[in-house]
Parts: sequence; C-alpha cells; structure tokens
Amino acid sequence: MSVGTGLRLVLALGLAIVATLPANAFQSGEWEGQASTDETGKFSDCTMTAADESGITLAFIISRNFEWGLVLVDDNWGLAVGTSEEVTLAIDKRAPIPAEAKVVDAHGILIPLENSGPVVDAMRHGELLTVDTQAGKFSFRLSGTRNAIALLAACVSDELEAEKAKEGNSAFAALEAKRPSDTTHRLFTGSEAALFTSHLLTSAGIANYTLIDPAQNPMPNFDVVWTYANGIIGALAGYKDMGSVDLDEAATVVMADDAKSCKGDFASGKKQSEPADAVTVRRLFTSCRTGDQSVEIHYTLLKTESGHLIQIAHMSLGDVTGDAATADSAFLQGAALQNLK
Repeated sequence: MSVGTGLRLVLALGLAIVATLPANAFQSGEWEGQASTDETGKFSDCTMTAADESGITLAFIISRNFEWGLVLVDDNWGLAVGTSEEVTLAIDKRAPIPAEAKVVDAHGILIPLENSGPVVDAMRHGELLTVDTQAGKFSFRLSGTRNAIALLAACVSDELEAEKAKEGNSAFAALEAKRPSDTTHRLFTGSEAALFTSHLLTSAGIANYTLIDPAQNPMPNFDVVWTYANGIIGALAGYKDMGSVDLDEAATVVMADDAKSCKGDFASGKKQSEPADAVTVRRLFTSCRTGDQSVEIHYTLLKTESGHLIQIAHMSLGDVTGDAATADSAFLQGAALQNLK
C-alpha cells in the first residue's frame, strides 16, 4: 500500500489539526482531510486525521487504488522503519480485532485495512476506537466518522475524475465513460455480443440462464445482460484497441465510478486473480448499502493477447440464492478461456 505521501502529510500537520484547510479539504466531526500528491504531482491518496487527548494523531487513508489503512503518529516515537508489530483494534464493546502494523516512519505505524472488513464497517457506526500497540493504548472518538469515510471515498473519486478529465484521450476512456453511444472502442455489434456471450456461457458449462432482450436491457453500459436461476444478474461488455490499458488502473476506474454513484455506505476492493494463459485477469468488487437496500457487484476484467478487453460483471441485489463473488469462476477455466484469446 502506497501511503508514504499521506504519512508525510500527517507529519507535516505538526501532529495537530490544521486551522485553515485547503480548497480540496473536508471536515466531519473529529476528522479533517484532504488529497495528497506524490513527488511528481500526481494524485496519490486522500487522508483524514484526528487526534486523541494525549496528542497522538490518527490518520485514515484511501490510496488512488482504493487501498485502505490507518496510521498512528507520535513525534516522540523512535521506531525502526521496516519492522512490524501486532496491534489490536477495538470499537465500542465489539470483540477486539488483531492486526499487523508496519513501521513506515520513525514516528508512525501503518495498519492496512480491508475495505469490506469489520473494522471499517464498525468505524462507520461506532463511537470509540481503541488501538492497543506496543507503545500503549490509544482511544479516538468516532464522531462524524460515517460521513467522514463517505467524504474520504468521494475525495478519491473526485481526484480521479479530475485527473481523467485532464487525460481524456487515454486509451481506456471508453471503459471509463461507458456510454452506449460511443462505438469507437466497442468490440461487438448487438448481435455479435449476444452470440459471443452465448458461446462463452456454453463453453463455461453454464446452461441455466436467460439473456435479456436488448430492447429491455436494464444496464445499457453493457453489451449483453443475462440472469441466472439463482437471481444473480450477469453482464458483459467488449472493447477493442485496448492493448495499452493497465488493468490495475482500469480496476481503479471501475471502483471510482461506482463509489461516485453510491449515495450510502460504499465498499470496494481487489480480489485474487489467478494467472491464465493468453489472458490477463483482474478481479474486483464494489458494494453500496443505502438503508435496507444493497447492491454488490463483482467484476472480472480480461485483456487478451490481441488487445481486446472483456468486462464481465455479476450483480447481487440481496435477494439471491447464489454467490456473486464466485460467479465468474466458470469463465476462468480452460474451455471458456479459449474463447477469450
């Protein structure tokens, strides 16, 4: 996780909350935050900070790749950079959660977090966070944290959107824009997409599905949409001339777009991607929970040797009997992959 710039920002605050915030800053409860850049001036992460009564500063960081972490900073610490230590995170009366902290600065430790994990979810709704480290136990009030996390995620999305606006001619602009009227990078015509998807599903050993009539497509950003008997919705889009696309950057684009459209609690992350012959694979997920409604989407990005990019999505609206997280497994087997060269 690249949070060096964010940590330098925390240290630059003088271990205190700044009195005047820059234009791209935000504030919520005990938290104050802003975007950071690396040595080249490129956006790197968004960071928000709070301090406990003893003056210890806590930073919550989301990188441009939507990697999450907590940083604790104390100017009096003299830590050995590169080492690690076991810490415990506790929120209110919830069961303590063990974690491994990395010493990334003589005055600070980094605790990587899973966006979908119990810590982030508890922080959204809890009142008091206690971090037990080798240097002692530190507590932070979580007033305004739920809104602050939403603002922090929005900060990353906004910065990426601004960056993409300056680089509007990038190779994966078609993937980013996802406008059905933009046919420049579209790989398939409507009939070709339906035929390709049918062959792909068959080669993956999937028979119990229904293709949705293109005229009634509820997801026009995709070429083809289908439903499984278990209630999961599948979708596919194909793009050509995408050989220069970096799939990690493309995954970040997808997460940023979904974060921007979510009006509730948002989570996202990258998933393990097994290597495949002739195809480069990246897997990720996003989820949005608003009140009693939730949407969970698992994406599979596949780039072929010929420079095509196939984007597959599996969506769960909560009322399903299958697992959207593993719905792409059949597409990553030998027979199906032969269709993706």
